[in-house]
This record gives sequence, C-alpha cells and structure tokens, in this order.
Amino acid sequence: MAGGIGFGAERIGLAALAFPRLATMCLFALLVLIGASLPSLSFEGDIHRVFLSDSPLSQAQRAYEAAQSPPISTVLIHVTAQAAMTADDLTALRNLALDLEFADGVLGVASPFVLRWPLTEVAPNGTPVFARDISPDFPADIARFEALGTGLPTFLNSDLNTMLLSVTLNTDIRSVVDALPALRVETMRALPTHLSAEITGEEVISAEIVAGLKDDLIALNLWGALIVTLAAFALLRDLRMALLAVVPAILGAAGVLALSVWLGYKITVLSNVIPILLLVLGVANGVHLAGHLKAGVTLRATLTLVGPACALSALTTAVAFASIMLSGNVQLFEFAVLGALGTLFSFVILLISFTLLGRVMPLSQTGIPPVTARIAKGLVVLGAARPRVTMALCLAVLGGAGIGFSQTNAWFPLYQNLPDDSAVLATSDAIAADFGGVFQMVIETTGPWAQQRAIVRALEALDPPPKVLSEVHIARWLGTPDVRPEPRDLEALPSILTSQLRAPDGVARLFVSLPEPMRSAQTLTRFDLIHDTAMQAGATRVIGLPVIMRQEAVRLIDQLSLSLFIATLGASVLVAFAFRSARMIGVLIIPNVLPLMLTAASLHLWAAGQLTPTAVLALTIAFGIAIDDTVHFLNRFHHARGQGEHAAQAVHTAAGGAGQVMVLSTLLLSAGLCVTMFSDFTPIRLFGGLMIVTLWAALLIDLLLLPALLTWKGRTHASD
Repeated sequence: MAGGIGFGAERIGLAALAFPRLATMCLFALLVLIGASLPSLSFEGDIHRVFLSDSPLSQAQRAYEAAQSPPISTVLIHVTAQAAMTADDLTALRNLALDLEFADGVLGVASPFVLRWPLTEVAPNGTPVFARDISPDFPADIARFEALGTGLPTFLNSDLNTMLLSVTLNTDIRSVVDALPALRVETMRALPTHLSAEITGEEVISAEIVAGLKDDLIALNLWGALIVTLAAFALLRDLRMALLAVVPAILGAAGVLALSVWLGYKITVLSNVIPILLLVLGVANGVHLAGHLKAGVTLRATLTLVGPACALSALTTAVAFASIMLSGNVQLFEFAVLGALGTLFSFVILLISFTLLGRVMPLSQTGIPPVTARIAKGLVVLGAARPRVTMALCLAVLGGAGIGFSQTNAWFPLYQNLPDDSAVLATSDAIAADFGGVFQMVIETTGPWAQQRAIVRALEALDPPPKVLSEVHIARWLGTPDVRPEPRDLEALPSILTSQLRAPDGVARLFVSLPEPMRSAQTLTRFDLIHDTAMQAGATRVIGLPVIMRQEAVRLIDQLSLSLFIATLGASVLVAFAFRSARMIGVLIIPNVLPLMLTAASLHLWAAGQLTPTAVLALTIAFGIAIDDTVHFLNRFHHARGQGEHAAQAVHTAAGGAGQVMVLSTLLLSAGLCVTMFSDFTPIRLFGGLMIVTLWAALLIDLLLLPALLTWKGRTHASD
C-alpha cells in the first residue's frame, strides 16, 4: 500500500534513475529556462487588486474607474514648517504649484492658490484670495474665506504650518511611478530650506509597496536558502546529506519564480512568500528522503518507500493552495494557482534532482545526532501510554482554542503592507490629522438637489464633521445655496474638479477625505458612522478605495475561512483515500485541526485578535504542510504493520524513522521561515510567525495524539 499513496508520482524519480542521461539533459534544459526567465519577474503595482472581487461593490468600483476619461490619479504633496508659514514661504509654494501645472501629464494642481472670492459683477470669475504680492496679513484673508461658511477646503491647517498640494495626473500620458521622480525633484528645488515635503497618495503607496517587495524577495530567498543550508549541516552533521536535502529544494523554489513569469502573474506581498515556503517544504521532503538513504537503504528503495509520502505531502499542500481559488478575488486566485502548480512543479524538480544527485553523492557513515530521535520517541511514548487522557486533553484544548478563534475580528490593515520605516505612512497619518485623509470615499446620488443637500447637512452634523467636497459647497460659494449650480457657474473653477462632482449621466458625487478605515479601532468606527450616515440620508451608493478596504476585506476573510475549511476536509479526504481507509478521516481531522485552532487563538496574544487575510492564508497553507508530518508518520506506521508488527510496535517504529525526521524537518522549516521575521513587511512577518507556531504545534500533536489514536484499545482498526 505504501507504494500507492503517492498515486504513482514517485515513478518520476524512478524514471530518472532508469534513464539518468536523459533526465540530466532535461533537468539542465529546464534550469537554463528557469534562469533565463527570472530577470522577467514583475511586481504588482495596482493597490485595488488586493481587495476587488466579483461582488456588486467591486463591480461598481471598476465601472467608476473605467468611466474616468481621461484616467486620473492624485498625488498629494505634504509641505510642513516648524512655525507658521510666512508670506515669502507661500510665494515660493505658489511658484511651485504653477511650475507643477506645466509638468508632463499634470491636469491640475489644487492648493490654497486656487481659492477665489465669490463672483461679483466686477469680478465675474472671482478674485484670487491670494493677491499677486502675498501680504504678510494673509492669515486674515484665510479667516475671512473660512467665515463665508462654504465648507470648501483651504489646503492649509489651522496653525498655518502645513500645506497640501493635490496634483492630478493623466495616467494615459504619464504613470504615477514615472511622474514621481520629476515631482520630487521639482518640489525639492522650489522649497525654501526650512520647509520639508513628503509625497503620498493611493498610487504612491502602491509604488512604495512594489519597491520594497523587490528588495524583500531577493533577501528572503537568498537568506532563507543560506539559513536552511547552514541549519541542515548543523543538525545533520553531514555536508553531503545537507546538500542532498537542500539543493533540490532550492532548485524547486527557483522554478516557482519562473512559473510566475510563464503564467504572467505579478509578484505580490502574498505571493512573495511562496518561494521560501516551498523551499522549506522541499527541504523537509529532502530530509525524509536523504535520511532514509543514509540509513543504508538503496536509492531505488528510498524512492519506492518515501517517495510516495513526499508526493502525497505535495498533493495535500497543493490542495490547500487550490482551496483559496474560491475566494473570488483575482489576486488571491493567482496566488492559489501559483501556489498549487508551483508545489507540484517544485516537487517534480526536487524528485528528479534528488535522484540524480543521490546517484553520484555517497553519504558518509556518520549517523544523525540521536537527540531528535529521543525527542520523537519520548513524545510518542507519552501519548501512547495514556491514550484516553491524551485524547481528552486534546479535545479540551481544541474546544478552548476554537472559542478563542471565534473571538477574533476580521481585519485588513493596508498600512501594514508598507515597510516599517515608510515615510509615506507617517505622511498619510499627518494628512489624516489635518486634512481628513489620503483616501477618498465617493458618495453618489441620483436624487434631486434637495437630497444632495440633505446628505451634506447630515455629514456636517457629525462631530467632528468630515472633510467633504460637493456641489453644495460650490453653491454656497456662489451665494445661492438653494440652487444647484449651472454649468456656466462652474466655468470659474478647475474643470478637473467640476467634472468629478457631476458625472455625464447626471449622477452627483460627494468626495469625503478619510484615513485608512482599519488604521485603528477609532478610524473604523468613524468610517462606519460616515458611511451609514450618508446611506441613511439618501445616498444611492458609496464607493471608493476606503469602502472597498472596509467591506471587501471582511468578505474576503469570510471566503478565506471557507477555503480553510475546504482545505482541511479536502486534504484529509485525499490522505484517507490514498491509504484506502475512509475511517482514517477521523484519525486525521483532530491532529491537524487542533494546531490551526491553537495558532488562530494565539492571534489574541500577538496580533490584537486581528484575523487578517494573511493570517487565514498562513493557517490554510500551514495545514497543507502540517498534514505532511502526519502522512510520513502514517506511511512508516503502515509499512511496519505490513511487516507484521502490532499497532504499539508499529508506532514506535514510525517514531524511530519518521518521527526523528519530523523533528528535524520542523527545525529546518523553522530555520528557513525565521528569515521572514526580518522582512520589512508586517504581513510577511505574520505569515512566517504563524507558520512556525503551527508547525511546532502540529509536531507536538502528531507525536502525542496520533500514537494515542493509533494504539487506543478497540480503535486500531481505524487505520488498518
């Protein structure tokens, strides 16, 4: 039976053993192709794809963005001074705003210098609030303008030491990424030395995430490979065995990166971790193979006995990845496809390269340090000695952990996708404090003018009122608040502004400046209040990136939680089918669900109980890997049973073989994944940390609970 649990996939290695020259040429050609593909890696720069799914809200957001003609993006320049700005400072900043107007791709610049006094017969287009020569008493002019009660933004904070310049770009002419260097140079050139400026915005945030990803990808994989290699040598005390376990895994991880190029998928914050993940998984399988080979078994016998278990472990991991396809999120679908196909692809590379290296690399006679075997046997003896107590204790822990998991909160903090030392993050927080926020909530209404006014009044009644821009504010500026402005009334204002407020189909839009909804519990409560107030006042719909972040994130986590359930059930059914025993599903479920529940409950200790998509992904993939230990243990257990041993003897035999390697592989997996702790990205650190916790929990449960289940009086038939 042991030869059949891998569904014949071990024959790939046996074929390489039978035809080594052909296998070597094929592997060499494949590695050349992989190497040639790696320079073509690309990185995701669209911030919206993290959230958008197939829901009506996401479809409305896509329709809104597609209707933008030309397509635009806003870059915010945040200028600060130590004290209140002077007239000379404002003169320099006005010159900057004028220069930016003529920059390539810029459609307009909103700043204090676009402010005008209301229209009069003498000044039909309004008089600028700031005269040609800015007077030292300009604060009085700003106060007079605010006293008009229009609600229009002044782009200056109350202390007059911070100014905001909002630059609108035509992204058909020039992308934000291409425009940023020129904007930074122009800004730094124009600023007096005692002023400072930082640039942010939705697309700027995306650009910083991408830049960090590139550095992080290289660091994670290079350091991960080095740490795993050193850890393998330290634990195995055999350089050739370490190389035999690690080199095939490194080649498999490189193959996953090339696969992303072939599939046309861009690297994201999430998929960035797949190569290191499959590297450590490959090392774990490599240790199982090399450990058996070192015991004096022939290469063919090793492939025949251990190869099927490695194949089944790759299949369970692929199933865990594939379950994520049900999320309905495009980016997560690509993550799932790349992970599932990458797992199988890297397994093929691993098995072929291990076979070819195993033919020419004889292992030393030095034995593996026995400490790992003693740990494994000690845990197995403890679990098998009191099976009822062990099972009762595990069920109690499962119940407590399940309650803890149920108390976690769905959460998606975008700011955590920025590097920890991000200046953009600090700038976004400062803009939120003075100007409402970087992100725009878009409130749409198809009702009459009175309805738009009602929405504005409802929002302004909140304490404090949010920063809102609408035609209602322009009507107040015109001095006719009861009458919707006519097109001719809007000619005095920048067209890039007025075209956004009134869509060609007559839909009226109100723009509310907000911080990231899940920046904190307070910002989330504030966001929900503003959103609900707008809807209750008669809004037709509310869209925009902050709405997508708020609502789609929760939906996404619900879908991922369903994927986790499917992965758990699917992988258990697959393993039970491989062993030809439906009763084994019961043996598999608790030992592999309990580590997940423990890890999920631990989120209360180190993640404030926040259940993020990253956390659910980590739990899903960790299950696929954790069940690998179960597969290898059961494989050795069934082989021993086939040799005539009774259940208690077979459990101890499995502990001496698979158990020892399970401890070793968990140590190596942890060593490889610990490199994620040095990532600049919180989601990657969280992913790696959760994986490590899950794997150790899985090891302990497998070595304690599995022996108890397999040797429990009257229940051994469950795995026969």
